[in-house]
Amino acid sequence: MPAHSATSLEDLADQNLAHAVRLHSRWQPAAKLLELNGVLLHQGTLPLPLPHQNCVIRLDSTVKPDLLLQQAGAFYGGSANPYAVITMSRQDLDLDACLGAQGFTAHADLPAMLAEAPLAMPPTAAGWRIDLLTQAAELPAFVNVCAKAYATLGLPEFMTPSFFVQTDGLLAADVSIALARNAQGEVAAAAMALHTGEVAGVYWVGTLPEARGACLAAACTAAVTNLALERGARGVTLQASHMGEPTYRRLGFREYGRMTRWSR
Repeated sequence: MPAHSATSLEDLADQNLAHAVRLHSRWQPAAKLLELNGVLLHQGTLPLPLPHQNCVIRLDSTVKPDLLLQQAGAFYGGSANPYAVITMSRQDLDLDACLGAQGFTAHADLPAMLAEAPLAMPPTAAGWRIDLLTQAAELPAFVNVCAKAYATLGLPEFMTPSFFVQTDGLLAADVSIALARNAQGEVAAAAMALHTGEVAGVYWVGTLPEARGACLAAACTAAVTNLALERGARGVTLQASHMGEPTYRRLGFREYGRMTRWSR
């Protein structure tokens, strides 16, 4: 196992979202990714001001907010191509203040969470099993769960496939996806882990609306979290939606900061 860096677990967790954007860019052949002067700028498949689509992340906390906005303006080219600026509370308070003063609106303020020890697997309803996605034929079922689950959070179903244009990338070694299946093999819940170094990230956790209440997404989250820790991660991070936050706290994740998404 490689030696751990001296960087704090919380700092590594803050950096995970940028790693996740890099991986999502790999799955969108039409996307553009630029890292310049300590700023990450991503143009997604669709002009959506969202993480993994049109988004800006400050990689170096010493970068002045004005420089970040200048680079974003040049990269996206105007109001017809909107973008989101993603900030983390532990390092971006000055950027938050600047964005508010410049007319940006905070559309999300989510807990950034960490797990540092294996999670107990929550019991699921009888007839369900949790296993890993291993075949390309299973990818449409995963995307379907994401589309229907995230529609509840406001992402229209038809937009979700734009995040996964090149789905074979989801079978790479640095991606693990747990699926919850019933006795007939039908997939009703999923969670993804991105193995990005000392801190892994959990993304795309969701359950079909009609299958909620059976702890399926919680079990998928625990499965990929434990797998990441087994593979040598010091911790596993996620940004929790209002629906998922109580579940993640029960599983054993702790809040260490906040993530805010700004756009105008």
